[in-house]
Amino acid sequence: MNYDFETIMDRSGKDALAIDAIGAGVAWATVPTKPKNGFSVIPMWVADMNFATVPTIPQAIIKRAEHPAYGYFLPTKEYYDSIIRWHEKRNGITGLSKRHIGYENGVLGCVSTAIQAFTAPGEKILLHSPTQYSHAKYLQRRQKKNDRRLCSKQNLQPCGADRQLSYHL
Repeated sequence: MNYDFETIMDRSGKDALAIDAIGAGVAWATVPTKPKNGFSVIPMWVADMNFATVPTIPQAIIKRAEHPAYGYFLPTKEYYDSIIRWHEKRNGITGLSKRHIGYENGVLGCVSTAIQAFTAPGEKILLHSPTQYSHAKYLQRRQKKNDRRLCSKQNLQPCGADRQLSYHL
């Protein structure tokens, strides 16, 4: 695919952190000061892209956004097939099927999948506070199954005397 990576876009006034925040004193980020007179802003201080997105992406977003309901969705055969085709074409992976592809509809599902994938029974998990209620309840249920040990900043005792924490979620 040929694509234009050379056209310079004017992103001023489009809420682009890399452009509009310079010299603005944003409270939640370390922002460069405005350049001296005679110098131009070079937006290379934040991971951002200063070239247009391939046209098919905004077209697909606009098409989907035309429907007024934005709830959770059920992955279709087309969803999985597109991932499989992409891996075949991009990475040369064959034999991939739907059962090899994980899908999560929200943060809690992703957190629970990460815990299952990256911790073993008996390993320690640090739960930062405050946290969303559903995350804490999920971890408490896992702990009751004696599957994972829940730790908190306020009470590191369940983590053992060494206080070595394997994963920070």
